[in-house]
Amino acid sequence: MAEEPSTPQEQETPFSPPAEAAAAPPPKPEPLPRELPSEEEIAAWIQGADLPSLANLFNILPLAKFDALVMQIRKAELLPQHWQVIASTEPPDEALFDTLPAVAKMRRGAGDPKATECRLAALKIAWTELRGLQPSLWTVPDLFAAMRRIIDKKIEVDFHDLLSAVRDVWRNLDLPSGKENLEILWAS
Repeated sequence: MAEEPSTPQEQETPFSPPAEAAAAPPPKPEPLPRELPSEEEIAAWIQGADLPSLANLFNILPLAKFDALVMQIRKAELLPQHWQVIASTEPPDEALFDTLPAVAKMRRGAGDPKATECRLAALKIAWTELRGLQPSLWTVPDLFAAMRRIIDKKIEVDFHDLLSAVRDVWRNLDLPSGKENLEILWAS
């Protein structure tokens, strides 16, 4: 007669998994939700208030989601035929950026020089992506085209600084196109 094992380790169970397989990897923690700005905060930002959470609308946004956002805007007919490839493939001479009137105007009216330089650095990246198109001539479609290229190329840029710089350029324009662009951006 065979002796039965006396301890649980000695007992064999045909359906028990090995100890290594039973330990599943811990689940990945959910990413923290991004604080999104309210419509009132965005309205205050359009008027000149600082709103760092505005960048949360675009930071770490995959290209496909950015394109979906723009398609929704296009359905509202806010973006006409401007969503096209830029003909020039040559980047502009970076020294030209500092000679632009909009850049000089931003530097002269800077309340906080450090923040202004951060905004100008972001604006310069977008300006380069638009192959030297003057920021004062940009439209909302141009801004979105620059943002799309930045996201597509995975260029590090602070969208809060970029959006604030463009807002400041448009607010400082003497022509009504600046106000119109801000209204279109707000509607977007």
